[in-house]
Amino acid sequence: MSHSFGLFLFSRATTNHEQARRKQASNNANQGNDDRYFHTAIILLIAKYCLHFVKPSMNKTAERQNTAMFSKTWWVILLATLLVSGMTGRLGFWQLGRAQTKEALNAMTESRQIEPALTNEDWAAAVLPDSWLQRRVAVEGRWLDQFTIYLDNRSMKSQTGFYVLTPFQLSNGPVLLVQRGWVARDRARSEFLPPVQTPQGKITIQGRVVPSPSKLMELGAPAPSKEGFHVLRQNIDLQEFGLETKLPMLATLQQTNDASDGLLREWPKSISGADKNRGYAFQWFALSALTLILFAWFQVWKKIKHV
Repeated sequence: MSHSFGLFLFSRATTNHEQARRKQASNNANQGNDDRYFHTAIILLIAKYCLHFVKPSMNKTAERQNTAMFSKTWWVILLATLLVSGMTGRLGFWQLGRAQTKEALNAMTESRQIEPALTNEDWAAAVLPDSWLQRRVAVEGRWLDQFTIYLDNRSMKSQTGFYVLTPFQLSNGPVLLVQRGWVARDRARSEFLPPVQTPQGKITIQGRVVPSPSKLMELGAPAPSKEGFHVLRQNIDLQEFGLETKLPMLATLQQTNDASDGLLREWPKSISGADKNRGYAFQWFALSALTLILFAWFQVWKKIKHV
């Protein structure tokens, strides 16, 4: 019974893992995925399976008889082995697919960034074609700093801090939500928001079109400040933020000007992690093969030798 329950947990875990990864696929341009905790848990579960399920007990004669080749228990073990091997193999191919997707996105990013920068005139139509993603931008306008927000728990250079976002209104009307940069958290005052200077008047900024910042787990609504406006947030949705501020938000930019105003702008230049995905794929394929090898050794070869 415990073995069946363990296999049930493995099946549920792998299914939930794949569904969660599909939901996160749209955030690949913002951050890589770290699967090490999931992989460790599943590897331990499979190790338990291999030690206590594939390998028969050598201390109980009755149990050896019950698990003889072609017995009812032997067929159950074979079915469980094929299930585990098939699911780990499937996860291996899935990780290879993720690596290919990241490489394709990197190639797309590199090709689009050599195209001419988008200017105010390009945004006059108030539309955002898909082909503009990762395009360079050089626009003129002014900051709407009364709507500046801080996204919590964002890292840069292995440090935790905040992304600072401010709407930027173009001279011809449309508004872009700009990820202006990153600022470190004050360790002594975790809730303190470091002040950021915002240039006033008409300025020109450079950047690139990016998806909205990746969404993190959110336990509750942030505490309101500035007469109900949430300055500190965990996540941001472009359309919802546009409705909240009554601004015609068109897209999200990452500002790429030289670091200024106390903000760091060392954005990832590419979508990293393809090699990591290939490494995970190798682990899954190795686990798939190991499961079959252990079954063949303990449940076939050793039983034939003892006949």
